[in-house]
Amino acid sequence: MKVLMLLLLVGSALAGTDQGVRDEFNGEAVDFFMGKDKMAAMLEMTPSPHCLEGDMEMSEEQKEVYSMMQEVTAENSARVRRYSSNAFRQWPDKTLVYQFDSSLSDEIKALFMAAVDEFTERTCIKFVEAKDGYTGDIRPIKVWGDGNGCSSTIGGPGGNLKLPDLCNSYGTILHELGHAIGALHEQSRSDRGDHVTINEENILPGYAHDFRVADRPLLAPYDLHSIMHYASTAYSKDGVSETIVPHVAKKSETMGLQKGLSRLDIYTFNLMYDCYEGCPEDLKDKCQHGGVPSKECTCICPEEYKGPYCEIFNAETACSVKLNATSGVIQSPGYPARYPIDTECVYAIECPVGMTVHLDFKDFDVEGYGCFFDFLETKTGGIIDEMYPDKYCDVALKGVNIQSKTNLALMKFKTDSRFNYMGFDVEYRCE
Repeated sequence: MKVLMLLLLVGSALAGTDQGVRDEFNGEAVDFFMGKDKMAAMLEMTPSPHCLEGDMEMSEEQKEVYSMMQEVTAENSARVRRYSSNAFRQWPDKTLVYQFDSSLSDEIKALFMAAVDEFTERTCIKFVEAKDGYTGDIRPIKVWGDGNGCSSTIGGPGGNLKLPDLCNSYGTILHELGHAIGALHEQSRSDRGDHVTINEENILPGYAHDFRVADRPLLAPYDLHSIMHYASTAYSKDGVSETIVPHVAKKSETMGLQKGLSRLDIYTFNLMYDCYEGCPEDLKDKCQHGGVPSKECTCICPEEYKGPYCEIFNAETACSVKLNATSGVIQSPGYPARYPIDTECVYAIECPVGMTVHLDFKDFDVEGYGCFFDFLETKTGGIIDEMYPDKYCDVALKGVNIQSKTNLALMKFKTDSRFNYMGFDVEYRCE
C-alpha cells in the first residue's frame, strides 16, 4: 500500500510538468501587473499644477533656495547648503504630526496609515495624529483628499499633503510621505550622471527644467530603487519614450517601482533624523553582504542573508548553496534533464575582496510568459542598492556573460507548479 501511495505521489508531481503552453495566458497579465507596479510612474507623467518636479509644493523661500541649489558653484556651495538647511527643515522632536481633512477617502487613509506603519517600523521617526482638540506644540501637516494631483510640501512643521483618489497607490503615498518627512527626489542628486542619463527630447514640452540637478549633502549611495526615484518614463511626452535612462539598461524595468522602502531609503531617513544615536560608530562597516544599519543598532539584510550583521547565508532550501571557490559550475536542479516544479534555489558566489564575479551562461531555457511563473533572478550590482533583482526567463541569458560590480553575485531560481524546461548551465570565475 505504501509503495502504491508513493507511486501515486510521484506520478502527481510529474503530471503536467512537461514543457507546454499556458492557454489561459494571453499577455494581458503582464500589462495588468506591470501597470500596478508602475502606478507611481503613470502619476508622474501627469505632474501636479504649481509644483516643482511634478509633486513638490514649496514656499517662496524654498523655491528661491532650491533655485540656488540648482545653480550652485564651488564658491557659494557652503553658503547655499546653510540656506537649504534653514529652508528645508526636519520635524521637531523627530515627530511628524498629521491631520486628516474630511475630503480624504477611507481607501487613501488606509494606504496612508500603512505607509506610516512602514516608516514607524523602520525608522525612529514618530507619527502623531492631530485629532479634534489637539493642543500640541508641533503644527500638523494637513492631509487633503482633493486636488488635481499627488503632492506634498517638503519637511515640517506644518504644510500640505494632497492625496486625491487618483493617488490610490501605496508606493505613491510612500513617496509623498517621504517628501513630507523632508526628502527630495533621488534623480536630482549631483551624482546622478554616474548612474542615469536624462533624455530631454523625450520630456513633455515645458518640463525639462524639472530635471535639473539640485546640490545637497549626499548621505548614502545613489539608489535607483529608492521610493524617491522616478521611473524611466516619468514626464514622458508620449507615455512610452524613456526620459530617465539607467546606465545599466536592465534597471529600467525596476527603477521607480516604489513598492516599499529600500534598504538605502531606510538608512537615509535614519541618518536624516539621527536615529543611530547610541549605536557603535563603526556599525555601517560591520554590516556585510549589502546590509545597512538599523535603528536597533544591528543590520537590515537582503533576503539572502541573516544574522546581526548579515554574516550568515540564509539557505532555506536544500538546493541553495554558498560558493567560495574561485571558479565552478552552477546548474539548475536535474540539468540537463528538465528542472522540477515548485523549486526555489538561492546561489551566493563570493570572490576574494578586490575581485569580481564573472557569469558565463552556456545554456538557458526557462519558461517565458513575462517571467511570472518560472524565472532566474540575479543581483550583480552593488547589492546594497538592489531592492529589486534583475529577472530573466525564456532564453534571455543563453550565451550571455555578466560581470558583478562587487565581489558578490546572488542568484535565485524559482519555478511554479506547472511546466518545466531544460533550465540553465552557468560557469563562474573570480577575476
